[in-house]
Amino acid sequence: MLRKNVLEKIRRRKAASKKMTHILLTLEELDRDVSTILTTSSPYIVESAVEYSYKERTYKPLQNRSNAIVFFQQRGNIKRKAPQQETKDANKGEESVEELDTKRKNKFNFCDRATQTFNFLLSDKETQTEPLPQIPFDGTVSPADIIQAYQEKEAQGKQENEEQLSKSTRKSSRKGQKIINPESQRRFFRFCERMIDQNLLSDVNIDFSFYDTPSDEFKDKGLGSLLALWKFSHQPMKGMPVTGLSWNNYYPDMFAVAFGSFDLTKRHQQGCVCVFSLKCPSYPEKVIPCKSGVYCVEFNKEWSYLLAVGLADGTVAVYDLRRNTNSPIAINKTLRLEHNDMVNQVKWLPDNIDGQHNFCSISADCRVISWLLAKSELIPSEVINLRQNDATTKAPEGNKMDSMSCGTSISFNPDCSDMFLIGTENGFIHKCCNLSNAQYLDVYKDHSNIVYNVHWNPYHSRVFLSCSADWTIRIWDHTLRQSVFTFDLLNEVKDVTWAPFSSSLFAAVTSDGKVHIFDIMMNRQQPTSSYTVYNSKKNVNLTSVQFNPVKPVIIIGDDKGSVISFKLSPNLRSSLKAFQTLEKSKFAASEREKMEKILKLARNPENNN
Repeated sequence: MLRKNVLEKIRRRKAASKKMTHILLTLEELDRDVSTILTTSSPYIVESAVEYSYKERTYKPLQNRSNAIVFFQQRGNIKRKAPQQETKDANKGEESVEELDTKRKNKFNFCDRATQTFNFLLSDKETQTEPLPQIPFDGTVSPADIIQAYQEKEAQGKQENEEQLSKSTRKSSRKGQKIINPESQRRFFRFCERMIDQNLLSDVNIDFSFYDTPSDEFKDKGLGSLLALWKFSHQPMKGMPVTGLSWNNYYPDMFAVAFGSFDLTKRHQQGCVCVFSLKCPSYPEKVIPCKSGVYCVEFNKEWSYLLAVGLADGTVAVYDLRRNTNSPIAINKTLRLEHNDMVNQVKWLPDNIDGQHNFCSISADCRVISWLLAKSELIPSEVINLRQNDATTKAPEGNKMDSMSCGTSISFNPDCSDMFLIGTENGFIHKCCNLSNAQYLDVYKDHSNIVYNVHWNPYHSRVFLSCSADWTIRIWDHTLRQSVFTFDLLNEVKDVTWAPFSSSLFAAVTSDGKVHIFDIMMNRQQPTSSYTVYNSKKNVNLTSVQFNPVKPVIIIGDDKGSVISFKLSPNLRSSLKAFQTLEKSKFAASEREKMEKILKLARNPENNN
């Protein structure tokens, strides 16, 4: 097949060569001039071409089309001469062309053109200066003269610097400019540190602000979960237990952490109070070192800069966070009335008639003392001595513990500050009244071991909550001797607290590393959410828990020096929206009615789900 194609091509070439031999021209035809005409019309443009007009909505012939084909274009620099000179030059040009026609075969006139660049001229310029004046000097100088001269020069330089500083301060004060001082620089660097932290932890910030667990849609009503956010720690206090937590009501992102030791042999070890912010988890906003372990802290609700602290050696102090120093503004100094054992809890009370601040403290020495803050002094007054009052109480049946109890916690009624509860080490809860001359009004004896914490309900003045080392959480109506609800968590319950946005929601932490959220309106037998913070292999116990006063966030402290924050899922914070939008009086009334319904169901167990 390939051979046939080659032979066919050769045959065609021979036929074409034969045809070319027949094309022969005569001499006349060869001498005839064939003229070629160049026109400006482009043969490639169709005369009948049209375009669509969107304005008139019809097809129209193309306008302003150029038929010229430009093959070469160059912009020159030749200037036009006068008309007389043009005619003369034209004549000369014609003559020259005629003369060249006889010499050249082609009838074209070639012109040569040369160009030359501009040469810059270099010039030298010389100047002469006058010589510096010189003075000859000679003499003898001793080392003492040299030292004296240097000292005088340094003194003169210091004086000039002081004068310049004074002038600059005067000018800045006149113009209203602020002088840069170390405090402002510290604030600036602190602000930069917050920005860096928020950029590094942007995912956590987004979760805190916007993320809600989608699994709540597939769970039963009331059942929810916890989302872990930030972890706070202070490196020098690593390994020391977190003994107390307190949120700031005015700045909802700020909270205080107390570091101490539950070991009796390490109680006098140096402790610390750290003030953290959710905006900067990497390092505390303020660090207050203390001479002994810190067991409790609490912010004043009305005056957010006041912080009350109780130490392991019985010392009670008040700190002002507005000051740059770490020294307290007031500390107990009297030897007659002061605690001689660790202070387990401090609670701020409403200001007295004279507008002076006061708070109450309970200690392991079986005493409750009220402290009045008068300028830079703390004036004590004993509220109750548990040793004297416990002599009349009897221990519960089958309990071989001594009837004399040590105070562990204290809580004041939200509607009547004269009524308060005292938790003790032998499991008793005492209801007392009248701070000036307190006496037992009632004793609750359902717990069989240490009561770690008692807490009044923030919306219902008859209900309070307690947790104990007997593995139980109990809800009480203070008009009844026995508890209304009991929850057994199968481990020591270290701390418990009510939620500020609900009368039925509370949280508890146990020594096995778990946090439990209860909502007795939804479920009166089991927790609505349980979260394992630490596995049993890590051997970390949880010690305290606190709700944020505004946000759906809780913080949990452990015995290794860390505080972890969690966000509640939507099912666990169903009443938070009403808490933020409704008036306080209306919301409190609705929450009070909700708790009344729960108490009625508790009295009629047949109606209980």
